[in-house]
Amino acid sequence: MRKQLAVILVAAMALASCNNVEVVDGVKIQKHEHDDSAAKLKEGDIITFDLVIKNDADSTIKDSRKEGKPLQDLVPPAAPAGAFKGSFENGLRLLAVGDSATIFVPVDSLFKDANQPVPPFLKRGTDVRFIVKIKKSQSRAEFEKEMTKLSAEQTGKDAKLIEAYVANSGKKFTKTSTGLYVSISNPGVGEGPKMGESWEVNYIGTFLDGKEFDKGAGVAMPPVGQLVPGFNEALMLLKKGGKGTFVIPSALGYGAQGAAPRIPANAILVFELEVLSKK
Repeated sequence: MRKQLAVILVAAMALASCNNVEVVDGVKIQKHEHDDSAAKLKEGDIITFDLVIKNDADSTIKDSRKEGKPLQDLVPPAAPAGAFKGSFENGLRLLAVGDSATIFVPVDSLFKDANQPVPPFLKRGTDVRFIVKIKKSQSRAEFEKEMTKLSAEQTGKDAKLIEAYVANSGKKFTKTSTGLYVSISNPGVGEGPKMGESWEVNYIGTFLDGKEFDKGAGVAMPPVGQLVPGFNEALMLLKKGGKGTFVIPSALGYGAQGAAPRIPANAILVFELEVLSKK
């Protein structure tokens, strides 16, 4: 019994010490889960992590868990001599895979060199809390290998879903060399959008199930080349007055990152598009 009590007390003491706020290498940090024997994250490695950002009033500014996808970023180099050391990025260098911690960053330091006012949900003299959970760490080579594999798998999934959609659409589609599916009802006449040009268009964007996520009438689009690849290509396949339906695989759209909150990860997009006039 005494032995069991001793184990419990040691565990409790370890947890308590892990939950103390401390300053390490200039970083104000509170470690919730930490393995001293694990190797710390290495500069240049790519980490996958959950992140919750809160202000001093405990209001949530961001929660990657609710967005349905963890974040990924490079482990940064150490702060140069004379630079602010208490950043979130420097705090990451103190952690290992499996660790969770809260990194406290002063609002004043965050906005010291920014040419913008402090937003109303933050107060000077307080800390922004970055609550992080490290899920995975990979070398660049390991990361690229995994991304290549996942991309190939997603391309296969997209193709099956799009082929089923096309078969039931009642329209005739062709597939371009990039993988864009095209059904042009009216090619238009005269000049058409070129790289770097801005054109006014009508459009409706839906998912394969028909759910609408965006639309616009007489909208001046950003210059061709600044949109997702599939939409850039679709625009340049039409001339003035042209109309068409375009199915954009996820790799030519917003990819695995999506565009929260409207576009989920790996979303296939369908656009009804009409080109009006050059802006």
